Amino acid sequence: MKKVLFVNGCIRGASSRTLRLAQRLIRQIPDAEIDVLALPALHLTPYDAKDIAERDALSASGAFSLPFFALANQFKNADAVVLACPFWDLSVPSMVRNYLECLCVTGLTFHYGSDNYPVGDCRLQRFVYVTTRGGIVDNTDPVLTDHASAYLRSICKLLSQGRFDTLAAEGLDIVGNDAEALLCEAAAQADQLAQHFWE
Repeated sequence: MKKVLFVNGCIRGASSRTLRLAQRLIRQIPDAEIDVLALPALHLTPYDAKDIAERDALSASGAFSLPFFALANQFKNADAVVLACPFWDLSVPSMVRNYLECLCVTGLTFHYGSDNYPVGDCRLQRFVYVTTRGGIVDNTDPVLTDHASAYLRSICKLLSQGRFDTLAAEGLDIVGNDAEALLCEAAAQADQLAQHFWE
């Protein structure tokens, strides 16, 4: 069985449209043991100066088995990650950003090669970002750019050699749009993604 880490960053809980779409995907991934990480329950805060000093000291001593690095180790040991969160102010919610900050650990999840270029040390085969958007993104317009996908793709490539994909339903809050029909279209995409997940 492959290890799939489902990172639930859905702020609205059971009523979340993003969660509904993500669950459609993860329950169909073949040959998968799903490990669920509910970010709202963690109440993660941004690193302050004390946290950064502790991280740097522990990293320098190679103490990567300590609880401080539990989230980074969990991510590193997953074969795939499905991160679900709403599209939020052109990016991701702050709790997701705080989580990602815990993952970027030099010497554990990535290192610098002889050419000083970062090399990922995580074994991820897939990183899937699942989201829903009330409006429409347009990467030719700075006001409507999807910064979330670009940012998460960069994180994926920093930490691994895995494939990155975005699964999104958008336009859900535009007057006149049929939100349920749009969610059904995204659900069909989820079905296809799950069917070929490990290819």
